[in-house]
Amino acid sequence: MDIVKGALGLAGTVAIAGWVAYSVSAPRNVDNYMNQEMEALDGKSINQAMAESKAEADAVQCAQFKRLAEEEWERSVEQNREANIAHLDAQIERFCN
Repeated sequence: MDIVKGALGLAGTVAIAGWVAYSVSAPRNVDNYMNQEMEALDGKSINQAMAESKAEADAVQCAQFKRLAEEEWERSVEQNREANIAHLDAQIERFCN
C-alpha cells in the first residue's frame, strides 16, 4: 500500500510540476506580451514599435552612407584618383534595401 501511495504521490507531483512549467512558460508569455497593443505606444505592440524604430534607423544610416559615398566620389574626381567606395556601397546595399 505504501508503494502505491508513493507512486500516486510522485505521479501527482510530476503532473503538477508539468502544469506549472507550462503555465509560466517564459518564451510563450514573452511573445504574447510583445505582440499586445499598448496604450503607451499609441496602440502599437512592442514588436511593431521596434520594427518602426529599426526602419527609421536604417533610413538614417542609408542616407548617411549615400552622402558619404557621394562626397568620396566628388573628392576622387577633384583629386583625379579612383574612388574607394566599395565598402560604402556594401553599407548602402545593407541599409537601403
